[in-house]
Amino acid sequence: MELEPIIGLEIHLQLKTKSKMFCDCQNEWLDASPNVNICPICFGHPGVLPVINRGAVEMALNLGLALEGDVAQYSKFDRKNYFYPDLPKGYQISQYAIPIVKKAKLKLNEDRTIRINRIHLEEDTAKLIHTPDYKWSLLDYNRAGIPLLEVVTEPDFKSPEEAKLFLRELQLLARYLNISWADMEKGQMRCDTNISLRPKGDKKLYPKAEIKNLNSFRAVEESLRYEIKRQSKLWEAGNPPSGDVTFGWDEKKKITIEQRTKEGEMDYRYFPEPDLPPLLLTAFNLNAIKKDLTELPMAKRGRFMKSFGFSEIEARILTDDIILAHFTEKTLSELKAWLISIEEVEGSEQKIWEKHKEKFVKLVGSWLINRLMHLMDKYKTASFELKITPENFAEFIILLYKGNVSSTLGQQILEKMFLEGLDADEAIKRGSMNQIDDQKQLEKIIDKIIKNNPKVVADYKKGKTNAIAFLVGLIMRETKGRAKVELVKEILEEKL
Repeated sequence: MELEPIIGLEIHLQLKTKSKMFCDCQNEWLDASPNVNICPICFGHPGVLPVINRGAVEMALNLGLALEGDVAQYSKFDRKNYFYPDLPKGYQISQYAIPIVKKAKLKLNEDRTIRINRIHLEEDTAKLIHTPDYKWSLLDYNRAGIPLLEVVTEPDFKSPEEAKLFLRELQLLARYLNISWADMEKGQMRCDTNISLRPKGDKKLYPKAEIKNLNSFRAVEESLRYEIKRQSKLWEAGNPPSGDVTFGWDEKKKITIEQRTKEGEMDYRYFPEPDLPPLLLTAFNLNAIKKDLTELPMAKRGRFMKSFGFSEIEARILTDDIILAHFTEKTLSELKAWLISIEEVEGSEQKIWEKHKEKFVKLVGSWLINRLMHLMDKYKTASFELKITPENFAEFIILLYKGNVSSTLGQQILEKMFLEGLDADEAIKRGSMNQIDDQKQLEKIIDKIIKNNPKVVADYKKGKTNAIAFLVGLIMRETKGRAKVELVKEILEEKL
């Protein structure tokens, strides 16, 4: 029997509001001391009244409209009742009956779109911390009440790879919209997966396994792969899953572990939250919100390919970080302005730019992806901490474009710019990295290299023209990349 996986996702995004979902406690739990950002509303003490965070509602609308969802005219909050130590009130304020957004969608590529059933607001739980020996469990209530946006997809995924790609695209979108850091490893984005198998071609949905609280893209992919294998064996043995079950993921053993029979909606005893009025979404100017949406990742990716000529891989890398995407565009804008200011040929500014754009784009893409991003990784620096400005980076690219620095020397200059926040000229000056273009000085070095490599010289004279590249490499090493390559080649050819 040929089986196919049916996968759906439930994703929780912590929102970047200043305060919590229903009170004015600070929205901070990662770096704060335990149990400092709490109040009677966080704990649901008798007599307290929650108040809806308007900023959280606006962020939910931003995401819903970016995903082309249907925004409700009004929504409401409900109580989801269950007991667990990390739920101080004994219930969670969520949205059950009328979510803010329904029927949204996210495109994975031009041919694949994932349907989203609903997007709704709720509050986060406290953080439960187990001691290493598991004798004690500690509670940090700073996280209790932080606004969450839950995104529930339809069971549209056909593979673990698709689920992983969807999560990456949703994370990127949340960062572009500036509504969440969406860092899975830090718990700012968490994922529950639902997976079942069925005979290929069957339209029926069979009992599913829910895998809870996955906190990395890798964990999502690996846990789904494991469940496909586990459930496949049950089907092959003639004993397919008979009921919905909740699992945890053991990262060390790389297996799912059964936790409990999955709760049904009736188990939560939902009822309308009595302390909160209906949420009238007609009070928000949806047209204005939609108009003000930033350019979305897929659109920016496509524009980088069409307008600048970046490859698909380059465009994806450069737009996967919105700060680097802006840095790239600003750099190219500076280069275009410089080119137009010095170009003497007649014609429109756009024609002048188009004439030279390909070389500039190639330089910018190569040095950003292969060099600057390498330095960021080497020194553990985030894009928003960059000391290099687009203006200074453009100045550096111009030196390369004009042939005033070699690739080897360019790497040294860029690293000094990166570490000290210098422009290219100042980095060259302070690092004593001026290019050697004095012919007499270069001739002395070249004569020495020719004398010490008679076999290579003989090979060149026998017609092996590639031998000259070896000699050029030795000269560049001798001068620590400071020699002007074109002049070196010219002198060598003359002497040989």
